[in-house]
Amino acid sequence: MIVLRDKYEIVSTGKSRCPSDYHVTFRMNDKCNLSCEYCRWYDGDNYKHPMETLDALFAFFSMMGYKNVTLYFHGGEATIHPKILDTLTHIRRLESEYNIKTYVEYQTNLAYSLDTLRNILPYIDMLSISYHYIDLVRTDNHDIFVDNFNYLKENGIQIERFDIMLENVEDDQIQTFYNNILWFLGYKGIVDSEMIHGFCKYSKNPITKQKHIDFYNKYNKTEQKYRVDGVEYNTNDLFEQGLNCEGCRCNAGTNDIMLNADGNVFACGVEMTYWRMGCKDSIKPITNILTDVNHKRTLKMRTMMKTICRYDYCGGDFYIQKWK
Repeated sequence: MIVLRDKYEIVSTGKSRCPSDYHVTFRMNDKCNLSCEYCRWYDGDNYKHPMETLDALFAFFSMMGYKNVTLYFHGGEATIHPKILDTLTHIRRLESEYNIKTYVEYQTNLAYSLDTLRNILPYIDMLSISYHYIDLVRTDNHDIFVDNFNYLKENGIQIERFDIMLENVEDDQIQTFYNNILWFLGYKGIVDSEMIHGFCKYSKNPITKQKHIDFYNKYNKTEQKYRVDGVEYNTNDLFEQGLNCEGCRCNAGTNDIMLNADGNVFACGVEMTYWRMGCKDSIKPITNILTDVNHKRTLKMRTMMKTICRYDYCGGDFYIQKWK
């Protein structure tokens, strides 16, 4: 475990994260059409009030005088939510109504129809894709993923981030897996791409892990880097070794929040995960912007505060500043 004792510096997160006054990780659901072994969010529910939640959020943005904001769609898989298209069009109406430049970054697994992809693309500023080979094959969605990727490629649509999960692929499929990845990476419209192996499980298959590391070292395109007390790490290092920030101050919850489409606001992914899973050491949401009449004041106060981390593991919000 890497323990933060003094200073955490973000060296590089690639080119794709755009600066804005306020960054919201917006979650439409705890549900996905894949069920990868390293993810919890596949068998939950769709949140029922995405548009009402956004109405309250933009009213807060207006009160704060923000000129540009980022909404980062994360999941689950937002695309399978029955209100996804209505929600995306609603964001553009709110953007126009409040005159607040709104960057929509959309994280997706591409495991849905081409018509669906065509429908949502006009509302997305930054497309981020994750490649989950094992579950795409298991659910007969791999060909759909390739067809959708081909559409993006043939139409010159930029992919801001292409995250590749180096999973515990069966030995007789590894070469096919690698060939697929190299074909994807041949697309020049990819801005940033990082291969992730640090949180995949290889306890029974160390040979595959070493093959993946060798493949990563040879072909990985973008490496996000962080410095902890003067020592440099990449994303896989932090996932694999773990980052303990307990007792540290963090910018999570100030101008960078996690918002579920039921109105609940959290400082970061760990707080949200512990709350949703009902863990005994969970922290209640910062506020609920649908039910708390004082939510604007609460969120405004949080912009002037720092979160004191209670957890000995940072769940992946590595791009947020931290220090003792």
